[in-house]
Amino acid sequence: MNVPVIVSAIEQLPRDYVVPDELVRDLRRADAFIQMAVVSAFAAVSRLPADKLQPEEVGVFIGTAFGPLETNFESLGSLIDDGEGHISPTLFSHSVYNAAAGYVARLLDIRGPAMTITNYGWPFLIAMEEARLAVASGRIGRAVVIGVETYSALLADAYRRFFQVETVPWERSAVAWVLEPAGAAKGFCRLQGINIKEFEVEPADLLTRRGETLTGCGAVSELARHPMAYVSALSEAVMSFDKLPQLSNCWSIKASFGLAEINLDR
Repeated sequence: MNVPVIVSAIEQLPRDYVVPDELVRDLRRADAFIQMAVVSAFAAVSRLPADKLQPEEVGVFIGTAFGPLETNFESLGSLIDDGEGHISPTLFSHSVYNAAAGYVARLLDIRGPAMTITNYGWPFLIAMEEARLAVASGRIGRAVVIGVETYSALLADAYRRFFQVETVPWERSAVAWVLEPAGAAKGFCRLQGINIKEFEVEPADLLTRRGETLTGCGAVSELARHPMAYVSALSEAVMSFDKLPQLSNCWSIKASFGLAEINLDR
């Protein structure tokens, strides 16, 4: 079984996002990484019409370069300062990279596969392809794919030192896509597949993403130097896919650390 897969919903979380009233209580202790993943997923799924999918037919896939790094540092700091047996159980559990996927699954009643992909290159695209394969094979009837980054003071300091600059072009952000079988729902476009080649580079290239460009429909755009720039740019392109000239259905992202090809179709 190999069915076509469509992108049925996209949600880019605004900078001034507000946690919905129905999620406030459950997210009161969550860090920013978890909050943003849950709120973006909730908003994307809320755009879909009512259906009869069972919780077991839905999966959640998260892609992140740095994960809840600041929470990791806080957890380790508590362990060092307070000693074993005194670290906050909540803080420790939230430092686990898959905690956000667990929150999304619990609060959105998702009982299918739940995974978090970590990769310094294009983690969102890797998570997207895993989700597409799961939907195309009939394993699940819907996939919620989330890209989220909150960064940390340590990363910002490394960036400043490398470039000898005062400001860092990073902002916390989250994007959620929903993938479903074609015919089961309406969508922006079909996702035919994603191919990624990775090259060995210096760590600084992955931190600064120097020279990363997005190419599609005859246009080439240099992306901002942060790990969510390609996710936002691709999301905006797909949301306006029906208005773009059909010059090319293959979008590509090039950087010193690799090449990614995203094959879309109307």
